[in-house]
Amino acid sequence: MAITIDNLFASGFSGKVGGNMVFRRRKSGKIVIARAPKKSKIAPSEKQRAMRGRFATATKYARLVRDNPSLYAQYAAAVEGDQTPSNLAIRDSYTPPQVVSINVSGYSGEEGDMIGLRATDDFKVDRVRVSIFTAAGDLQEEGEAVQAGDTDDWIYTATVANKQPKGCSVKAVATDLPGNEGVRELQIG
Repeated sequence: MAITIDNLFASGFSGKVGGNMVFRRRKSGKIVIARAPKKSKIAPSEKQRAMRGRFATATKYARLVRDNPSLYAQYAAAVEGDQTPSNLAIRDSYTPPQVVSINVSGYSGEEGDMIGLRATDDFKVDRVRVSIFTAAGDLQEEGEAVQAGDTDDWIYTATVANKQPKGCSVKAVATDLPGNEGVRELQIG
């Protein structure tokens, strides 16, 4: 693959030339010259079929972003260099968020106690849902955490008194804009 800038020979080219080369013009004005793609005669493996399915899902999400002005504006504001909002949406679709940490030092089982969370994503964490389970595994309470400003930090405020917080577990599920989820659980000791 070759990249050319301000080349008189390649300045008017775009697309396939002679069946051997493809010229692609990037947003920055660079022209990328590459070998023309050829369809393989070998049947795809299971892993390749799975990857193609993921890519189909990602491109469907990119089309949804393109057709939604407010969502498109969020991605457009974050593009860099030759990247496009669609490229960024596809990458975001491939990358799930992560719940990096759960801090229960402010939780003693009282109504109004706070649980701190940190959740990250390659683009944006849309929401974090917190569930508190009893030591027996029964759901005590659950709800949405609130983002602390424009940071990766989230806060969940307990709404139910818990007489036995020791041995309970806290589960946090972070969701990004494409709907990918990242999960983390912590046992209160």
